[in-house]
Amino acid sequence: MFSKLLITLLILVVACSVYATPRKDMVADAGIIGLAISNLGYFGNGLSNPNQPSCEYPLNSNVEHLFLGGLWVGAITADGTVRVSTGAQDVSNLVAGDEMREFKDTDDPVQTMSNIQNSNIYNPASLATKHIECYSDDYVQLESGNHTPLGLKIVLRALSWGSPYADDFVILDYAIINISGAELRDVYVGLWTDTTVGNTEITNPYDGQGGTPWNYYDDANGGWQPGDVDGDPNIWMSYEYDFDGDDDMATSWVGNRLLGTIPEVEPEETWIPPVSYNAWTFRDLPGTDDSDTTWTQEGEIEGIALGKYQLMSNGMFTVGETQEVDYTTASDWITLMSTGPFPTIAPNDTVHVTFAITCGADSLSLLANSKVAQVAYDQGFDIPAGPPSPVLELSYDVNSVILNWTPGDSLDAEGQVLATDAPARSPEHHISKITAREDFQGYRVYRYRGETFGGDPYEEATLVAQFDKIDGIGFDTGLPPLIDGQRVFTDTSLLDGFAYWYSVISFSAPDVMAGLPEFQSGFYENAMLVFPGPGPSAPGSEMNVGVFPNPYRAGSLFDNRYGERELGRKIWFTGLPENSTVRVYNLSGDLVRTLHHNSAVSGMESWDILSQPTRAIASGLYVYVVEDLATGDIARGKLVIIK
Repeated sequence: MFSKLLITLLILVVACSVYATPRKDMVADAGIIGLAISNLGYFGNGLSNPNQPSCEYPLNSNVEHLFLGGLWVGAITADGTVRVSTGAQDVSNLVAGDEMREFKDTDDPVQTMSNIQNSNIYNPASLATKHIECYSDDYVQLESGNHTPLGLKIVLRALSWGSPYADDFVILDYAIINISGAELRDVYVGLWTDTTVGNTEITNPYDGQGGTPWNYYDDANGGWQPGDVDGDPNIWMSYEYDFDGDDDMATSWVGNRLLGTIPEVEPEETWIPPVSYNAWTFRDLPGTDDSDTTWTQEGEIEGIALGKYQLMSNGMFTVGETQEVDYTTASDWITLMSTGPFPTIAPNDTVHVTFAITCGADSLSLLANSKVAQVAYDQGFDIPAGPPSPVLELSYDVNSVILNWTPGDSLDAEGQVLATDAPARSPEHHISKITAREDFQGYRVYRYRGETFGGDPYEEATLVAQFDKIDGIGFDTGLPPLIDGQRVFTDTSLLDGFAYWYSVISFSAPDVMAGLPEFQSGFYENAMLVFPGPGPSAPGSEMNVGVFPNPYRAGSLFDNRYGERELGRKIWFTGLPENSTVRVYNLSGDLVRTLHHNSAVSGMESWDILSQPTRAIASGLYVYVVEDLATGDIARGKLVIIK
């Protein structure tokens, strides 16, 4: 039997062009966890796309926590047949999953919205900083013929929040609707997860030629049930972490917590728990929906193999070391957290089952973060928040970054009072939903040097400035200067061509009368990755085009920490006109790469030192030609690449 690792390596040469990864906008990433969402019954992306997180935590850290996950629903139909519809099963890649996935998308449009009033996707119906709502059903006809639909429509609400106290989880709220026209009995609902933890810079799931291949078999898992955790008496949760921590580059934990169901589950047999947790090693999944009797060649019964439905309903909690399996060892573990039965679901009736995909720096953080998710669920997803982050605009100067934003107002252009939820109020005249009073107090400006984070951005980034309005509360330092109707903050003494993250967050003052603490907006509500450098050359002026570093030496500070790999390298062309092209040629006159530059704020464009089509290039002397598309002017230069 092939391992997942070997099968993955065999298909890596075509991975990026074949995988049907979820849409880029369908990522629950308002907080510091990024989870890919689909309307096909699964979540995660099979570690198939280096440009999209599967379940990355912290966001922009290159630490992934999930191969794939999916919804399972099992029931007994009116004719007594046991059926199970699955959004994901034990597969080696996303393409193989397409061949056995038992949910498909419907004609209902996917909705992506936000409850942040100054967001460009603001919708008062949104429940979270980012609210993704998508639809599927199980009317799938597989070529294998192994699936008979139950007749289900699924509405998934994937909810993520930016507030620092609620940014470590994504809530998956499933509404399961019976559209079969007949009653379904003894219904069970579960979440299948193939979690896997590692750093994509250490072990590479995307490119078989770059670095050490991903290790699926070095993860430890387990679970907690009521009575296991002090102060959390109703917990039902699984977890997984990398056993060796990927050289301390992937030490965080991931878990799946069952938050609740509507209606509540009350098993008839009180000795069977309302939740089952089953773990198995990759490829040990039952092959049928129902139990199957096996026979010897002599026609005698050899045994009964459990099906998926029996797995969902067995009341097991598979943790620790048992006589049959040692669940404490590191391996490629697959888990299923399921609940039921719902005795009946009549035609057109709905049950709700809600889970939280949660991450944390360690087991204690994971538990604490999952408990916040439970509170959010118990409160109907009503998470208190303060003023939103401002919407940033960006410009550059030499070794400097200039941030601008509109402060908001309480009146419109005609002097009329704006509605309490008007986007134009935010952030400085934001109205609290709790107190119905303005709650803005000030700004904090964070800066982080580097493209990737190793941990919580609030802990890793530097607080470079804090502004507090003068009102007798707090430090009374005053707000940034207001120039032409915008707040302006300039950060200097930066390194041109190096990566920096910036975030400007808003915060409220504690409200003693209402008993409210300070609330702070989310880091990623407006976080921007920037590369400081001079702006574009003035229109009509003589071009002063340059390139750095020149000569370029592989393994320099402009590479990532693994300089021997072809990915992550950068050469910067500078002094470019606003709308221009850069063409790179070898000494034989062959075109190596064409770059298109179009920016009103930056005169720099990076080159990843790959040819077109994507190939590594040789050491040597190269010629570049810059054309100003507005005037037709040409500038030329040379660069040297040394590997």
